[in-house]
Amino acid sequence: MKTGNSNQNVSAKQQYFLTAEALLKYFLGTSERIDTMITCRDPASVLTTTDNELYQAFGSLKNHDSVNRAKIAKFFETVDVFSYRDQKKAEKKILTHERVDELRKIVLKKSGDDKNE
Repeated sequence: MKTGNSNQNVSAKQQYFLTAEALLKYFLGTSERIDTMITCRDPASVLTTTDNELYQAFGSLKNHDSVNRAKIAKFFETVDVFSYRDQKKAEKKILTHERVDELRKIVLKKSGDDKNE
C-alpha cells in the first residue's frame, strides 16, 4: 500500500493506494490493519486501487481460501477502483503462476510485520 497526497483533492484527505498484496491480505484476513482501514473507513482518507491490482488479488485466491462475500461488498463500498489502462496508459500484464506464488508467499508469511502495507 502506498500513500500520498492528491493535488486534485481540495480537502487534503490522505490517499492510500492498495496494492495487490494489500488487497489479498484483506480478502484472506491476514492483516488487521488493512481490514480496519477498509471496514472502518476514516472519512479523512481516500482508499484507491486499480482494476489490475484487484485482478492480481482475485486471481491469487485458491479454492481452499475462504473469502467472506461481505468483505468483497465492503471493499467496493469503500475503495475507489480506477482503470489501470487509463492510469498507466499501458496494457495489463497477464497474471502468471509465478506472480500468484509470489503474492501468496508475501501475504501468508507468518511474521506480524505490517510495515510494508
